[in-house]
Amino acid sequence: MSAAELARRLEVTKRTVLRDMEALSAAGIPVYAERGRGGVFALVPGFEPDAEQLTAAEARALFVAGGRGTAEALGLGSSFCSALHKLSTALPDDQHRLVTHVRDRIVLDGGGWHREPAALDALAEVQAAVLDDERIRIRYQSKQATAPGDRTVDPWGLLQVGTTWYLVAAHRGRPRSYRVSRISAVRRLGEPTRRPPDLDLQQVWRQMRDDFRGAPATEIVLRVHRSRLPLVSRSLAVTALGDPEPVAGEPGVHRIRVRSVEAAAAMLVGFGTEIDVLAPAELRVGIIAIAEAAGEHHRNALC
Repeated sequence: MSAAELARRLEVTKRTVLRDMEALSAAGIPVYAERGRGGVFALVPGFEPDAEQLTAAEARALFVAGGRGTAEALGLGSSFCSALHKLSTALPDDQHRLVTHVRDRIVLDGGGWHREPAALDALAEVQAAVLDDERIRIRYQSKQATAPGDRTVDPWGLLQVGTTWYLVAAHRGRPRSYRVSRISAVRRLGEPTRRPPDLDLQQVWRQMRDDFRGAPATEIVLRVHRSRLPLVSRSLAVTALGDPEPVAGEPGVHRIRVRSVEAAAAMLVGFGTEIDVLAPAELRVGIIAIAEAAGEHHRNALC
């Protein structure tokens, strides 16, 4: 089949086809090109991938990839386990023993000790829309809004970052990311997704991540005892850009760059008198406002 025909069928550019053919060849798949006006790409007749061709490192990588939690979230847990079992039994004896040895000694759990996985009630519907290339209308609770809002989006893909699932979708033509745990309703619209033919989902995600990290930041300055610094750092993790930096010549004083002073105030208010906010004044005002509002609320509840 020619590169032009492959590009048409796969809805990508000819350049993408040529790039992927080079990658397949480099990976050991016996594809070859017939030169000339009618030149086509072909696979060596009779070729079938064989599990015995896996190197020891490749076998270890497959079986320690930690994909079970991801597969279960996507409703593929049993299929994932059966696929690994079939691969394992097809391996040569020495590699089978190696894989068993590794799996008995390495366990990956991305959930951590304290955090329960976020509810993912919408994940199955979102996944179906992504795979079917179908536009959807979602009800989404953004961090900035007080109530969920509806929006029509073109699903481009799903990403798992740590234990958090994101839908990457275009809204009014611009790519955005939506936490799946904040999607409370999904309605399929029966319309094809408007998806760029050369879309590279990983590149889109990297650009969104870089834009997020490059957003304007505010420097806050805190005095905190070193025994409490790790907890303060963890509490600010979702808004901090980097770790606390000690201020030379001022024991216990640290600078931290944050994306949102408002978010930092909400996270620091619980430390009470264990921290001193030295700057900016906006952060002190925010902490005072939150503490006073909480006090007033609970005083009224006692009446």
